[in-house]
Amino acid sequence: METILGVLRGAGFPDPMAARIYHAFVDQALAFAALDTASAALPVAARSADAAVWEQTYARLPAATHPNIAATADLLTADMGRSSYRLALELLLDSVQARLPGRPPAGPQ
Repeated sequence: METILGVLRGAGFPDPMAARIYHAFVDQALAFAALDTASAALPVAARSADAAVWEQTYARLPAATHPNIAATADLLTADMGRSSYRLALELLLDSVQARLPGRPPAGPQ
């Protein structure tokens, strides 16, 4: 906690924003720890049933009514069994970086 807050404050974030970013970081880490642990603790049959939903339900939805799911069903089926913590952390860190004090705002130029 001390180190993370020190890094954020040292980067120039005002104390209220440093506290909010720290809170988001910790909540995200704890949430993924709980989610990933719960998933790993499921019996093999339950994990297999969960994976089967992606293959037997979502992957079979018609493109005429669900074009986005149909286009990405194979990718989702392959990815949903893995933790998305790494990407979620990267997205959070990218957002924090974009909010660095003194950085020009992103947007159309």
